[in-house]
Amino acid sequence: EKGHWERRIIDLGGHNYSRHSAKMTGLDGNIVHVPNPSGRGPKYRYFGAAKKLPGARELFEKPPELQKRRMGFLTNLIQGPAEAVKEWQGQENINLEAKRVVKSGEVANAANILFEEDEDVVEEERKAKEEENQKEQEFVVHVPLPDEREIEKMVLAKKKQELLSKYTSDTLMVEQSEANAMLNIQR
Repeated sequence: EKGHWERRIIDLGGHNYSRHSAKMTGLDGNIVHVPNPSGRGPKYRYFGAAKKLPGARELFEKPPELQKRRMGFLTNLIQGPAEAVKEWQGQENINLEAKRVVKSGEVANAANILFEEDEDVVEEERKAKEEENQKEQEFVVHVPLPDEREIEKMVLAKKKQELLSKYTSDTLMVEQSEANAMLNIQR
């Protein structure tokens, strides 16, 4: 029936509302995304008071998916850039040391370096990697991060406290906290 009215409006020279269909609003007035705009089938679009019917309300109230933030995930995000910075700093240290040796006139004996055993070099590198891994493992800390609901509660409590401090005196705040302590009310 709505389509007939839209066609009649176009015939009379009005705006083409069928091209840009009206947005579906939920019970609270916010725009709700409806994947099937045809209005038929299991994804029926409810208008007006029909939104308040016993089965229609659940269609609009989908609980948001909560995602817990894990510390391991966050450390993986920053681990790559941190390793690149370490590598860059190591290269800078090597360059500075080479410049210092050249300026001071100390030149390493090339024969000792050239004839050094490969096994010694591999073992030194392995020990250096083990020490670095141990240092990294020592600083791993798993801290539980608050989810969105807890953050909202903390922000709401802070705003409430700011409003109370703005509109009440200090003596009234002290009296209220004493009364809450006597009644064993924790907020």
